[in-house]
Amino acid sequence: MKRNFLDWNAGLGTLIGLAGFLLAVYLWQADSSAYSLTVRQVSSSALELPSDSKIHDIQIVVNGAKIETPYVYSLVLVNTGSKPIPAGNFESPLQIRTLNGSKLVTAQITGTEPADIPVKLSVEENQIKISPFLSNPEDEIAITLVSSGPLDLTAQARIAGVRDIAFKDTSQSKSRPVVASFFAAIGVPCLALYLFFLPTSRSRAGLKITGPVRYLTTFVLFASGVHFANRVTDELGYTGLSSIAVIAPMYAVGWCIMVFLERRSHAKQPNG
Repeated sequence: MKRNFLDWNAGLGTLIGLAGFLLAVYLWQADSSAYSLTVRQVSSSALELPSDSKIHDIQIVVNGAKIETPYVYSLVLVNTGSKPIPAGNFESPLQIRTLNGSKLVTAQITGTEPADIPVKLSVEENQIKISPFLSNPEDEIAITLVSSGPLDLTAQARIAGVRDIAFKDTSQSKSRPVVASFFAAIGVPCLALYLFFLPTSRSRAGLKITGPVRYLTTFVLFASGVHFANRVTDELGYTGLSSIAVIAPMYAVGWCIMVFLERRSHAKQPNG
């Protein structure tokens, strides 16, 4: 008897696939962000007067030294992980430095959240050094710095459990929809084929594939789908629960493709 493509087995396979995929995405994000520090560039401003200005006698002086091309930057150091980072985990101070030849003139901590986080900052050899400190999840440290010329900033440190210190320029939108679309174009077929090869799906009757090969294929497609779905959310700037707004449509399109493939697979089977 011909079965409807929304029968019990197909629904079970879809639910298992969805639950497994969402769980993998959650664990992937939770594991990769358990210990995480991020430096965000909130704003940057040039303090030079416009070229057509009629005022010519304004000077910017810091610590007695005149700055020719002054810039002011606002940074925020945030614990974006889900676990505290003890001061003992720091093997070296956290360093914020410039990749170009502009000079860092001065820097100060202008606030912390919560208040009174015992953190110290110094400017040495054209870079900021932040001494080891206890950083709890969502702790924030605001830093203002002045430079002579525009800076190309980066951050680094040797901290147990933290692979890299992320530096993000949030003063301008960095969402890359074209790149996200490219990853989605790869991720959606991976999700569709993952559901298609899922052992509980209806395609099992139309494919002559041995069990081990099928399980291996399903796993590879599953891992690929998770990877590319995360790349899409990263490129669009979605994190946490908000990433579901991106992942759910990808999964829905993948499910529709899977249904089409199943129906084509059954249509090609000999009658009887």
